[in-house]
Amino acid sequence: MIRRMLSVFISIAVSTAAFGQSKTVIGIAPFRSGASQNSNNVVSVQETVADVFSRNKRLTLIEKDKMAQVKADSLQTTETVDPQLLEQAKATGAQYVITGNVARAAVEIKQTNIPVIGVTTANVAEISFTMSVIDVARAEVVATSTFIGNGRGKIAFEDALKDLKPQIERFIKDNFKVTVSIAEIEEKNSNGGAAKVLIVAGSLLGVKELDEFRVYELTELTVDGKKMTRKKTLGKIAVAKVEDENFSVCTVQEGGIEIAKKVEEKAKIKCEMITE
Repeated sequence: MIRRMLSVFISIAVSTAAFGQSKTVIGIAPFRSGASQNSNNVVSVQETVADVFSRNKRLTLIEKDKMAQVKADSLQTTETVDPQLLEQAKATGAQYVITGNVARAAVEIKQTNIPVIGVTTANVAEISFTMSVIDVARAEVVATSTFIGNGRGKIAFEDALKDLKPQIERFIKDNFKVTVSIAEIEEKNSNGGAAKVLIVAGSLLGVKELDEFRVYELTELTVDGKKMTRKKTLGKIAVAKVEDENFSVCTVQEGGIEIAKKVEEKAKIKCEMITE
């Protein structure tokens, strides 16, 4: 179960280079916990998180040894980020830092009264931890969720760890969306609108046919003295053909005229994946 701790919807971009794609660089800081928690169990929780992140084609994990320098006493789970953590994270090259606070990671022997059989004992495991994403460049906590895993039987703790994995996968999908650029307009329709576009995203990022993207224009606004980024939706596209590791041809489903206009104006346009 995931309990959303922040009501902030974010889209953490998977960046692209001019002639290829670069993956978002993630660092997982040492998870912290109360003194009553078994340290080996806490490490197992962190390793489970790292395993799920490492399996995502769109992300690159910094080596565990490098992240060890991010001291546990500097970790934050609130919206205010410790400057020391930011300096440590920048030194590792991380774009985003994952922090974790393990409230419970334990196995207990509990009695259960089963009809006919009577009283029996079983291993019962419970894991509860909070995980946050820190945007290093913005110096902000941009997402936080609480995860709970349960297990029972001979391998109760291992089952509780398995129970966490789909929750972590969903967290990644919700908060690390693929965001790419349009390389060029491949084809126009009779009205002058974009009919097909070439995007800088291919098999390297796990893009596949029929994947859909929302196309939007990025503009900078200053509101009450604070700079803000506005995402104005222009239309929608769908992958028709994955050409190679770096490029895919997409059919324009909505907003062809607006998309063509903004591309020709060299506006700042991005495409965010809306299907997984």
